[in-house]
Amino acid sequence: MKRIFERGFSGFIYVALTLGSIILGKYTFFVFFTLVLSYTLFEFYRLCKSAGYKPQIMNGILISVYLFLAFFFYDLKIIGEVIFLGLIPLLMSVAIYELLRNNHHPVQNIALTLMGIAYIAFPFSVLNFIISPYEQNPEIYVPEALIGLFIILWANDSGAFLFGSWLGKTKMIERISPHKTWEGAIGGAVFAVAITLILYRFIGFLSPVHTIAVTLLTVIAGTLGDLTESMIKRNFQVKDTGAIMPGHGGLLDRFDSMLFAAPIYFIYITLVLN
Repeated sequence: MKRIFERGFSGFIYVALTLGSIILGKYTFFVFFTLVLSYTLFEFYRLCKSAGYKPQIMNGILISVYLFLAFFFYDLKIIGEVIFLGLIPLLMSVAIYELLRNNHHPVQNIALTLMGIAYIAFPFSVLNFIISPYEQNPEIYVPEALIGLFIILWANDSGAFLFGSWLGKTKMIERISPHKTWEGAIGGAVFAVAITLILYRFIGFLSPVHTIAVTLLTVIAGTLGDLTESMIKRNFQVKDTGAIMPGHGGLLDRFDSMLFAAPIYFIYITLVLN
């Protein structure tokens, strides 16, 4: 019972902070997701360290925050493409820093540092474009666009758990995630479509047909993201990436599906809206 309470309470806080930061405005969104990005990346690098590697934690986080900041200012048209030029010396510094320190596995350290940026920082940075999806009018803030992404992912997770517990028999990839089943995946997709259509009048900025299409694509991408994170954890032989959320694990455990889903969701709504 205590575990159920902890899981429910931490889940409530997670949802409240996520939705609250989005609803309150672009700057609260920026502050909240910068912090979440930084800690999620820290969890990933900590996993790498547990296996004996030494990724450049502070340098990786610095580059990732700069990337998120660059997307933020570029989307608002405050600074042009020139801001992305700053990434060149920052990325070069990963190799330079490894040359200067005397550590084992230098190539692996560089690769893991850059992997964290590509795997975690880039998808988080794409959220800036989702929340202001109109290319010609970036000043138009559309919180329902980003809220829609998270509702799809949360509905899919809930549906997959319910249908998987009830009907789940056929394993998806048992060696990676022994509890995930095809029945749960299909049930989660159906549940996500049902929820997005029910809430369409409240968060709908797409037509019902496009809502169904983007929901299904997001669910598929999110499931792949979830499985990929399970593969990473199995590789490092850990159950959770952290313990910051009692009953849920770490932030990487909570945002794993978003990492693959956000770019796909962004591409779809951009093609439809622009």
